[in-house]
Order: sequence, then structure tokens, then C-alpha cells
Amino acid sequence: MTPGLLGGVSLLAALIFSVMGLVLSTLAYTLRDGRYLEAARRLSTLSLLAALVSFGALEWAILTNDFSVSYVANHSSANNPLWVKLVTPWAALEGSILLWAMLQTAYTWLLSLRVGQGLDIWRAPVALGTLFAVQVFFFAVMVFVAHPFDAVPNPPPDGRGTNPLLQNHWMMAVHPVLMYLGFVGLSVPFAYAVAAMVAKRFQSWIFETRWWTLVAWGFLTAAIFTGKWWSYEILGWGGYWAWDPVENASIIPWLLATAFLHTAQVQERKGLFKGWNFAFITLTFAATVFGTFLTRSGVIQSVHAFASGPVGAWFLLFLLGVMAVGLGLLARVSAEIREAGEVRWRSREGALLAGALFFGTFAFVVVLGTLWPLVVEIVSGAKVSVGAPFFNQISIPLGIFMLLLMGIGPVLPWRHTNAQVMRNLTAMLIALGVGTLLGFGLGLTLGVSLAIGLFAYNLTAIWLMVAQGVRERARALGISAGQALVELAASHKRRFGSHIVHFGIALAALTIAFSQTYRVTEQKTLQVGEAWQTRGMEVRLLSISAKEESNRFAAIAPIEVRSTSLEGWGSDGRYQTRLNFYPQMGSPLATPVVKYSLYNDYYFVLMQFDQERGQWATLKIIVTPMVWWLWVSGLIIVLGTLYILWPSGARVASRQISPTAGD
Repeated sequence: MTPGLLGGVSLLAALIFSVMGLVLSTLAYTLRDGRYLEAARRLSTLSLLAALVSFGALEWAILTNDFSVSYVANHSSANNPLWVKLVTPWAALEGSILLWAMLQTAYTWLLSLRVGQGLDIWRAPVALGTLFAVQVFFFAVMVFVAHPFDAVPNPPPDGRGTNPLLQNHWMMAVHPVLMYLGFVGLSVPFAYAVAAMVAKRFQSWIFETRWWTLVAWGFLTAAIFTGKWWSYEILGWGGYWAWDPVENASIIPWLLATAFLHTAQVQERKGLFKGWNFAFITLTFAATVFGTFLTRSGVIQSVHAFASGPVGAWFLLFLLGVMAVGLGLLARVSAEIREAGEVRWRSREGALLAGALFFGTFAFVVVLGTLWPLVVEIVSGAKVSVGAPFFNQISIPLGIFMLLLMGIGPVLPWRHTNAQVMRNLTAMLIALGVGTLLGFGLGLTLGVSLAIGLFAYNLTAIWLMVAQGVRERARALGISAGQALVELAASHKRRFGSHIVHFGIALAALTIAFSQTYRVTEQKTLQVGEAWQTRGMEVRLLSISAKEESNRFAAIAPIEVRSTSLEGWGSDGRYQTRLNFYPQMGSPLATPVVKYSLYNDYYFVLMQFDQERGQWATLKIIVTPMVWWLWVSGLIIVLGTLYILWPSGARVASRQISPTAGD
């Protein structure tokens, strides 16, 4: 059997198993018959196996250079390095949809394990059926519209090769997989929400979906930061975020999922915001489909839109279907979930709702800015663009508001305020003022000074919350502060994990303020052997050479950098700047060299070189402060999420002595 035949058959089998799973789930719900549900569970295993075989067949075809398979002929080459071949399955449209579908079957299978444990007979068929319906869509798209295993009548001796942007940095082996794990993972809480609204069991789903949502949110966070890193190291412009439409497509579900995580806490504790939570999780999953539509339909132009094809209309219909199901069910049950309690804005639930509304508003603004050029073109035919200045003007005040709320929210108690809260808020505002004045004193700009103040404000909030819990526990149990801290951290993983996440976000905001404000760019043409004094560095062009590699041709210009003052501290070393020439790409692709340091990043790009005699080269140098800390902040946020998710061991919480201690 050939890889193409095996892949095509297993793909069709996965579609059939998914349809059967959907039908059996529907019968299980309508007939209230557990035998149908059990059969649907088993089909989730079969569909997962079929998807794995199909994905394996595609890898097999790529690794063996089987150019009789259309995807391999169009997106791979015999000259590709092994690691590029391994990641080629998600380098283009059909393969990336196959990756999504495979991960979807994995999530469906994992949810099927919960049937009979967390999921009762009333909701399990609906939740399972919802995920089977999603599977049906993706496998149907591949079988009928974007088939990765179409046969090539006259196979070429070699393929067209993989997109050079994907070959040029190892991060593309990681970033797309993380993104899909996040996108697909958000289908599970959506399935729980649909089941809750159909079965009219409005409370328990919120507890059961917390783990799933945090896992997906963690993957999405990691994907956004790795995407920033890829953009920074590969595109040669020295930035990490440009409000590109595809970048926006990743941030929209992240913002909405963050909103859901905040309002979900209120429903867990107080039973409020049921309608908000159903709406947020529906919009979150819809946003993942919207992002895929933007990326794969070809309606927008982006350096990140690695694939386009005839799937746009299908994804648009699917998006409308998701919205119709989620919001339609919400409208049907809205009278039954009307809030009975009152929300006081000067309470934790009020702050959490305000934060969620902020994230929702931010997401709406990003959607509006992303789609506006498309809307104008459809209506008037005019070409307009909405670039970074628009998003920056909107996001800066929203970001300040977010950082203020992030500090206030956890400090406020549920329902009401008290004297201790007012003292904490006073201390936080003092930290805000001192930090801002310190920035001014150092001669920094207003924006950066305010960022320092907000960082100090949030650090103070975290410190006050932790210190209060530790102090109360240590005093009540007669133990040391260190022991109290360890016990609280072990027994209140959610609270301490959120502190870590909030710290990571505050640090990210600080680094963004510094790196965006004090980034400098210099460019100069140097003769071989010539030295260039700039930004506290002496940069010497050593030579220009050429190198033939298996999948590309490279022009290499090694440079030697020596720091001459404190401004260039940490830049010393020898680096190889290069331009890569890929057969599939008309213009060369720069490979910047980045020297990271705790203080500055030194970013060297070879722009041009003397192609006839190799006597000169044009170099661009970008010096940006604190970018290294941006990657650290991303790691901190992910570690904080992992800490929340980490299973608890021995329950130290049994020694809890006060409802407020550490909570």
C-alpha cells in the first residue's frame, strides 16, 4: 500500500467514524440509551486511530519523497533537511487542517474518558456529539475540498519545496503545534457549555471546564510568545508584534478566553454570570474558527498566512454555525439563568466582571481593526489599511486600565470592601506614584515611567496578598513565616499560580514599554576590514563568502563586535550575518543574528553585499532594551499556568485557619 492510498483511506474512515459518532451521540441523547453512548465513546478511539494513521501516512510520504502525493509535490523537496520534512505536514493548507483534525480527535477521545465520571448521561451525549460534529466538519473539508492525498498523474522528480519562511527557523517546528493545541482545546469547554444549555444544568459545567480552559489558554499563551519570538528572529525588522491580521487572529481568542476565566471564577464562587460565561466561551471558540478562516481563506494578505485555498466559504459557514448554536441556545435559556444577586462594583466580582468586559472590548476592537479594510473594500472598492498606529492608540489606554484592574481585583474581597482593603489600595497607589516619579527622575518618557509605576503597583498588590495570608497562618498555627508560605503555596495552587501569571503579565508590559520606546536602528555600508563605531560598539566586517547548502544558497558576512562603552555592554563576539537564497523565493531571506543580554538586545542584519567582488556589505544594527525579559515573562506566565494545573498532593489545606488566609 502506498502512503497516498493509506492516507486517503484512513481519512475517509475518520470521516465515517465521526459521522457515526455524531449519529450515535444523538440517539443516546434522544433515546436516553447508554448503549449508544458507549458505542459513541468507542468510535472516538477509532476516529483518533484513523486520524493518526492518516497523519502518519502524510509524514511517510514526505520522508520518502513520494511526489505522487499532491501535498508532497507542492510543499516538500528531496533536498529539505530532515527536521524540515518532519514539520512540513503543517506548512500548508491541507496538512494544517489534518493536524487540527488529528488534535480534535485526541481531545474528543480525552473527553470520552470523562463519560460516567464527570459527565452524566444527560450531558455526555451532547458534549461528545458537539465534538464529533466539529470532527465531521474538518474531515469533510479534507475529503471533499482540500484533500492532502490527491494523486499526481505525472509525479515530478522533485517537489516545489517548503515555504522558506518555515525552513528558516526551528521555532516553526513548535509554534504552529502550540497554536493548534490551544485553538482545538477551546472546543472542549464549548462542548461542555452546549451540553449544559441543552440539559439545563447550568452550574456544574463551570467547575468541570476550568482544567480544559486553562490547558488551552496555556497552549495559546505559549503559542503567542513563540510566534513573537519567531517573528523577531526571522523577519529581519527587529520587532515581535506588528498587529498583523494573523497575529490578531491569535490574540482575539486569547482575550476572550481570559475574559471567560475571570467571570468563571464568579460563577464558581457565587453562582453569578452564567449568561456571560456561556456567551464568552461561545465567542472564544468561534474566534478560533474565525482565526483559521482569516489564515486559510486568503481574504487577507499576511506574512503569516502560509496557506490559502478553497476552504474560506466552508469555514465561514462553520463559524456561523458555531455562533448560531451557542448564542441560539443561550437565547433559549436566558430566562432561566437570569441573575438573582446584585453585583457590587467595589467587590471582587465587580472587578472580575469589569476585567472581563475590558478583555471583551479589546477583542472587539481588534476584530474591528482587522476586518475594517475588508469591509471598506467590499462596500466601496477602495483599498484602506489599518496598521499598528491605530491598534497602539487603542491598546495603550486599554493596557493601562488592564494593569490597574489586575492589581485591584484580587485585593478586593467578595461582596464588600473593608478597612484592610482600603489600606492595601492606598499602599498600591503609593507604589504607583513612587514608581512613576522614579521613572521621571531617571529621565524616562511618560509612558515608560507609568509602566514602571504600574509594575510596582502590581508587585505591591501581589506582595500584600501573599504577606497577609502568610501572616495570618503563621500567627494562628504558631509556625514560621517560611513554613506558612510553603504550606499556602502548596494548598492554594490556583491563587499562587494566578499571582505568578499576573507577575508575568506585568513584567511583559514593562518590557514592551521599554523595547518599543527606546529601540534604535542604524545602517551602514562597510568595506571588508572596515570598522564602524556606533552605539557603544565597534563593528568590523571581516569577510564575505558563499555557502551551498542542501536546500539553499547562503551569502555569509562574518562580523566582529567589541564594546567600547557601557552603552554597548554585552555585545562582544563574532557573528555570522547571512542572506539565504531559496529556489522557491525570488528575493533573499535575511537571517538576523541576535545577541541577547539582560540589558540590551543587539540585532545584526545583512541587508546587501557586493555580489561581484565581495568587497562590501550593508549592515543594519538594531539595539532594543529588555527584549530578553519579554521571553522570560512568557515563560513565567506558562509556568504559572502549569502551577495552577499541577495536581495537588497531600492536602495541607486541612490546616486552613481562616476563610481569608491566602485566599
